[in-house]
Amino acid sequence: MDTSRGVAKCWPFRGRRNADGYGQYWAGRSLVNVVSAHRVAYLLAHGMTQNLSSKTIVRHLCAVPHCCNPAHLVLGTQKENMRDRFHLHRDQRGPHPVDTPAQPPSGGWRLPAGDLAALERQALVAEFWQKVDASGGEEACWLWTAASRHDFGYGSVSWEGVHTQAGRVAYALHHGLPLAGIFGDVLRHVCPGGGNPRCCNPRHLRPGTQKQNMHDRMAAGRYARGDKHFATKVRDEDIREMREVYWSAPRGNRPTLVSLGQRYGVYWGTVHRLLHGRSRPDAGGPTGELTRGAAGRTNHVRGEAHRMVKVADAQVRALREEYWGLPQGQRPSTIALAAQWGTDSKTVWNWLHGKSRVSAGGPVGGPAVRTAG
Repeated sequence: MDTSRGVAKCWPFRGRRNADGYGQYWAGRSLVNVVSAHRVAYLLAHGMTQNLSSKTIVRHLCAVPHCCNPAHLVLGTQKENMRDRFHLHRDQRGPHPVDTPAQPPSGGWRLPAGDLAALERQALVAEFWQKVDASGGEEACWLWTAASRHDFGYGSVSWEGVHTQAGRVAYALHHGLPLAGIFGDVLRHVCPGGGNPRCCNPRHLRPGTQKQNMHDRMAAGRYARGDKHFATKVRDEDIREMREVYWSAPRGNRPTLVSLGQRYGVYWGTVHRLLHGRSRPDAGGPTGELTRGAAGRTNHVRGEAHRMVKVADAQVRALREEYWGLPQGQRPSTIALAAQWGTDSKTVWNWLHGKSRVSAGGPVGGPAVRTAG
């Protein structure tokens, strides 16, 4: 609204108006629990923080519905409002001269010109935090309560002209940063007991890398694998069948990677990684050359017998025992263990959870509770 015209002139609201011409200020819900622009102007100008009773009318002395000049606004009843319309203004909309403007409260009006942008920002911030449940205290997760959520459970909100995760907005507000200031950064949820995608507690958010973020998801059991992953094109049972068909056939009679790719609807390079267990190792089935047992049975080459193995079964078993024997908060990350053993974090995770090297033995889910092999 234009506040530069002085007390005598109307201050027209420049935002959205309803069919009757009254301004609609939606951010007013967070400030004083009302959206009528002239009521918001009256309440804020008088230093009020809550809406008035529905029976209390904010009358326009100027008869201009979208005027927000507090000197043109007075309280009254519906009867007085109708009297203004039919007798004082003769049912005609203004502007009409305001001979006796409303007097400011003690200390003057509370809405100085030039602060409207800051007021709008304050309202938006207040409205954002109203959608966050922080009742559990500073150390608890602050859950996003609005219905708008990402498919993976993250709170979803429009902020500063972009659609983003609610946790990113919470982090930016807490640290006094514009949203653009953390563009491209990965924010990890480091909530106690595992990352909670709905959490907006800035104390549970840490900047990091995408690899660290994926590790967090795996550690919390939220990393969808195999048939559970939304982008999976080949089912686990089809991968097992593919591996059995390929590795059970004599070397010269095996189907080509291209033909398998056409059969299962994937690229031949993907088939190569699936056959050798470099992707989807949890699907099962052989992932290398087979040997013949004494009774003529086909055996999978596993563990220390496999030509690609660099870590002995005894070392894998010792790693499992040491890892699962520690309290949850003291266990090293799979990233740190991967650096120690000269491999990648996913391989270490598979060792620890018995998804690979099953025959090595040792616990795969807790201290000596479940064992592999």
